[in-house]
Amino acid sequence: MLANPSVYGSQGFYQKDRHKKIYEAFLLGEESLQILLDERILDIVEGYLDANVLIQEMIVKNDLGDNELYFPMHAHTGSYRTNKNAGPFSVGIMLYTHDTEEGAFCFTPGTHLWDFPHGADPYKYPKDMQDEIFENMVRVVGKKGDIVLFDHRGFHGPQQPVTTPRTVFLGGFHHGKDHGNKTKCPVALYSTDLRGLSDRQRDVLGIRSEGAIIPADQLHYNSFHKANPTSYKMAQNVIQIGFAIQKMKSKVKKIIKR
Repeated sequence: MLANPSVYGSQGFYQKDRHKKIYEAFLLGEESLQILLDERILDIVEGYLDANVLIQEMIVKNDLGDNELYFPMHAHTGSYRTNKNAGPFSVGIMLYTHDTEEGAFCFTPGTHLWDFPHGADPYKYPKDMQDEIFENMVRVVGKKGDIVLFDHRGFHGPQQPVTTPRTVFLGGFHHGKDHGNKTKCPVALYSTDLRGLSDRQRDVLGIRSEGAIIPADQLHYNSFHKANPTSYKMAQNVIQIGFAIQKMKSKVKKIIKR
């Protein structure tokens, strides 16, 4: 899954920068759907949001431990909402794939009630509020298989910079009605893996939704060609050169056989 990149249709990971690799979680098969859409998880999330929910996205994220801060603490402001009602609007989910201490998920309790007076970036807050955010931050050390559910409004993010790689399942669910009955992103999966899901689980995936807010070609992990246009063109050229060499070899073989 994380050994080889997806190139020209081959199965593999996506990578738009040097910091991380990404794989679409539900392409791992039926078990990933059953685990991440477990009815008990949905009970908790729908109870907390007091609404039917739709999936936002679900990925496998492999942080490479390059000792850089590239994904700082942040909060979600609900910018995709069509109805901005009071209260929580989305819940994040993270599943540790291995025992994790360095690079663990971090969250500052209480900040989910602040209503983002200065936005999503903690570094744009007054000094006293920044101190409260970072001094009260809790590092959620996890064991393999542990699942963390969290209110997206609170300041959160992975511990960084670190030198230890980390791989997690990461995604979220949002209030369906408050988002126009749309998922945040279209979610990739194999249709045959839907067979074991309940009607409720299928609805959460967006089977009867109004579509997705962000089209597939605008997803952050599908943007290598935009973020790295020169490298993208070079990779294309190398592959095309390889095909050209194959064609040349084929012609030479035909000539030799004459």
